[in-house]
Amino acid sequence: MQIKSNEFIILRLPPDEENIAFIYQTFGITQYIFFDDRFRTSHLIKENRKEMNIEFYNNFREKCLKIKEIEIAFTINEFIFLVKTIDFVAKCFIGEPKDKLEKILTADFESEDFDYDFKKIEEWYLAKSENLFQGFRDSCKNEKLLKQVSDELNWEIEI
Repeated sequence: MQIKSNEFIILRLPPDEENIAFIYQTFGITQYIFFDDRFRTSHLIKENRKEMNIEFYNNFREKCLKIKEIEIAFTINEFIFLVKTIDFVAKCFIGEPKDKLEKILTADFESEDFDYDFKKIEEWYLAKSENLFQGFRDSCKNEKLLKQVSDELNWEIEI
C-alpha cells in the first residue's frame, strides 16, 4: 500500500508508546474477532469472502503495525478505514460483544507472568479512541474534508 505523491495525508501517527499500544491493541482484537472460530464474525467472513477484502485488510494492518519503527501517515480513505476499524473494536467493548470478548481474552491471557486487566484495557481503549476522533474533529480546518469524513462515518459533526 504505497502512498502516491498526489494523495492528501490527513493524519500522521508518530511511533510513541501510546500510539504503538493503541494500534497493536486495535489489530490484535480485530484479528481475534475476524479469525478466531469462537466468534461468529469469523464464520461470516469465511462465508462472505466477497464482502470482506481480506487482502486489503492484511496490507493495511501490516502498514499500521510498522508504527513500532516509523511514523505512519494516512490518506483520506486510509483514515476512514482506520477509524472504521477503531470504531468496530470500540463497539466490541460495549454491551453483549464485550462479555464474549472479555471471557475469551481473559482465558487466553490469564497467567501469573502477565498482568492482564480487561477493564483497564477497555477504559484506556475507549478513552484513546474518543481522543483520536475528537482531536481530528477539533483540528481539521478543511470543512469539505471534515464533511466527507463525517458523512462517511456518520459522525453528524456540526459545521
